[in-house]
Amino acid sequence: MDFVQNVGRRSRVAGDHGDFINVGVFSLNGFERNALYRNLGNGKLLDVAYLEDADRIEDGRGLGILDVDSDGDLDLVLCNYKQPARLLINQAPRDRHWLRLWLQGTRSARSAFGARVVVHHGVQRQTREVISTAGYLSGQSPYLHFGLSRDAMVDRLVVHWPSGLEQEFRDLPADRFYRLVEGEKEPVPVFPEARTIVPATAAAR
Repeated sequence: MDFVQNVGRRSRVAGDHGDFINVGVFSLNGFERNALYRNLGNGKLLDVAYLEDADRIEDGRGLGILDVDSDGDLDLVLCNYKQPARLLINQAPRDRHWLRLWLQGTRSARSAFGARVVVHHGVQRQTREVISTAGYLSGQSPYLHFGLSRDAMVDRLVVHWPSGLEQEFRDLPADRFYRLVEGEKEPVPVFPEARTIVPATAAAR
């Protein structure tokens, strides 16, 4: 960065006057290596960027997280300053399971922004919230994605809608994309299992 402890300051502040600090040729701006952290599941994160060929020296500004190839795992789209965008495809092991949800409000706003979902599978519990943004220059998919590891079933799923309504669903098969409509008793499968998009060149043969 080209300034230290002065991000966003425009008025003078006692001690440092609120001015940006130009560090000139000693700036690291654009020369940092990207980091990619793996959740170890014990409250700790491990930087695995160098193992996954993600530790590129780039000036990253935005990050999009979505399942580009519809194979059930999340991929990354990196937006860089004055550099090409990067697409990092996640090749997860085939024995891992997942769940994706599309929430639609009725009493709440149709977008369901602010709805919170708690998923219980095996001995694990995960929480996701429907939001529209995720950091600087970054959007967020309205779909909620849950990685389930080797658990092929969601034991319990609880939706906390912004309207105050709470719904519970049990024993949902994994590797599915469900639409949950506020107030409806059953989830609606959007598609029943993981799909892989066939490239146009292969489909034309």
